[in-house]
Amino acid sequence: MDTVRIKAFLLAVKYGSFSKAAEELSYTPSALSHIADAMEEETGVKILNRTHSGIELTENGKVLCEKFAAIIDAENSLFKTVENIKHGNDTLTVGSYSSISKHLLPEIIKKFKTAYPQVKVSIKVENDMRTLLNSDAADVVFTDHKPEYSSFVSIMNDPFEAVVPKNVFTDRKTVSKEELYPFSYISHNESCLHEYFDESKFKEIIKFDSVDDASIISMVKENIGIAVLSSLILKNAPKGVKVLKLKPEISRTIGFAYKKETAQTGCAAKFIKFIKKEFSLV
Repeated sequence: MDTVRIKAFLLAVKYGSFSKAAEELSYTPSALSHIADAMEEETGVKILNRTHSGIELTENGKVLCEKFAAIIDAENSLFKTVENIKHGNDTLTVGSYSSISKHLLPEIIKKFKTAYPQVKVSIKVENDMRTLLNSDAADVVFTDHKPEYSSFVSIMNDPFEAVVPKNVFTDRKTVSKEELYPFSYISHNESCLHEYFDESKFKEIIKFDSVDDASIISMVKENIGIAVLSSLILKNAPKGVKVLKLKPEISRTIGFAYKKETAQTGCAAKFIKFIKKEFSLV
């Protein structure tokens, strides 16, 4: 199956529209429609439903779409491996969330560059580490979502802590979740906290669609509400807020993930070996 057609098809699925994908690819919408028809004919499976608002995958299409994406990931991995073999690769690409890149990566990269000064390091700060790794856009990703990866090495346990205005819970070092319920709660996209708290018990929920650490802490400082962030983020909390340990404790495991074939060659192999030796919890 032609990977060029698969890439075009996947882009149309991503946008839910032949027109939007065609504009980006400099195709015509009818050309993309013909590609989708040809893929359905080749597989013998109805993949798409056409609607007035665009296109959507059938249930069978969702299954096949995962396989199509895997074909593209495999092709990208193949080409990258070929380039590494032919030309060598002295650039390491690391993916990371914003909080980890700000509070953890500097120490790791500094020590690695001391040991391997010839290796160039490129850091990509994004929210979707799995896609970054599977598409070979990064050699290694730092993340806290261990179940999503087969090759994952833990490097630290990162407890969550409550951050409250400085005039709240004076002379206290710990706080229970029940004691936080009377306050407005600044809620962000951390799934384990949604399981930890019964958010219906808070005075008010202030939703934050992303973890912008500085903005959340500023809102707490202005007495808008309380928040719960990881100790890694709160290590350098500004004046005007108070940080308290949670009872019972809840934490996340931070580590790095990689493809097994990545650990075998090049500077990525050096980096993985280095991190395992210097930082692994195992």
